[in-house]
Amino acid sequence: MMKYSNECKGCQRNVSVTDEPLIYYSDSSIEEDDEFVHEELYSKRVQLCLDCTSLQYGSTCKYSGVLISYKAKRKNKSCPMPGAAKW
Repeated sequence: MMKYSNECKGCQRNVSVTDEPLIYYSDSSIEEDDEFVHEELYSKRVQLCLDCTSLQYGSTCKYSGVLISYKAKRKNKSCPMPGAAKW
């Protein structure tokens, strides 16, 4: 069984991320791109991430180490929670 740490793999605990990535990835001008989901689905995904106990620093998934604002906007991405993906 793999043990997960509460610490980010590549950052220090004092790292903080502003809301800018959330604003950028919710820009409606990129919704025409085939790589991105529409705003409604993006918002649902982000809310699931924000309510998840595996969210770190208010911005990063514990399991993937990726900013939720990036992962939630991409069509080809999914929730990486082992055995219980939320989206």
